[in-house]
Amino acid sequence: MAAKILRILLILVVVGSAVAVYFYYFEKREQKGLFLSGNMEVTELRLGFKQPGRIETLDTDEGRRVGQGDRLASLDCRELEYVVNQNRAAVQEARERLSENRAGFRNQEIEQAGAALRLAEAELVKLKKDYERADALRRGGAVPVSGYDTALSAYQAGLARRDEAAEKLSLLREGTRKEEIKASEYRLRQAEAALGAAEQRFDDCVLYAPISGLILRKDAELGESIVAGTPVFVLGDLANPWIRVYVKEDKLGLVKIGQKAEVTTDTYPGKIYDGTVSFISSEAEFTPRNVQTTEERVKLVFAVKVKVKNPAQDLKPGMPADVRLLVDE
Repeated sequence: MAAKILRILLILVVVGSAVAVYFYYFEKREQKGLFLSGNMEVTELRLGFKQPGRIETLDTDEGRRVGQGDRLASLDCRELEYVVNQNRAAVQEARERLSENRAGFRNQEIEQAGAALRLAEAELVKLKKDYERADALRRGGAVPVSGYDTALSAYQAGLARRDEAAEKLSLLREGTRKEEIKASEYRLRQAEAALGAAEQRFDDCVLYAPISGLILRKDAELGESIVAGTPVFVLGDLANPWIRVYVKEDKLGLVKIGQKAEVTTDTYPGKIYDGTVSFISSEAEFTPRNVQTTEERVKLVFAVKVKVKNPAQDLKPGMPADVRLLVDE
């Protein structure tokens, strides 16, 4: 009997000690932290094409993880491919023309112009003699005025041809004008700019993931024609999730931007995630109905955003989480 009573007393002592330790630990935790609850949220990126078109491929789907730079979808852009090839040919032509202008004229062209000048000079000698003979005959009355006029016109035309040939030879010897070379350079730049714009439009026919994350939603289907900017996928940034919690008005003085926090979830018990307060609302609001009890709903609270480090990306949107804001004693 005495042994039984002793065992009961021993059990009572152990239970009492456990209760005392629990309340002591709970009280110390309350002194060191502010405990709040919320749900995981992520920044959502609505990804779409920069131009209209028909969706040709969808390379991923809802619920899949993607890495930065992964291909997500593409448009049918065969027509743009033809435009790119056309502009490439225009650039090549402009380069050849500029190279030709910079090199100047070939020796064969200069020699040909020299030969043309010599021919014009030889012809001019004959025409001059014909003109002088007609002039002498006209003065003697042996040739009518019309014959003299014909010889004069032929001689003047020969002078013009000789001058034209001499000018052409001079231009060939001087080479291409600086103004023409400059104009060729501008035409090449214009062609290269048109090619760059066409290539950019063609590259925009493929949609890539700007960051690593989780495909939360697919908003378009294969073969669908869409306009520019229409969301095709909604991508969640799992690397930088956050929790929106609500702090009562009388506790707001314990919260500061940059304040450290510890985040836990039921999914991964015992695992603590590091968090930081990144936003504190400047306006009070009534407690959301899904956060507090009926008695607490009428109280004013302030929304607080806590960013969470999620290197393994195991925290998902909508996951319930508990937040302990670390507060000085």
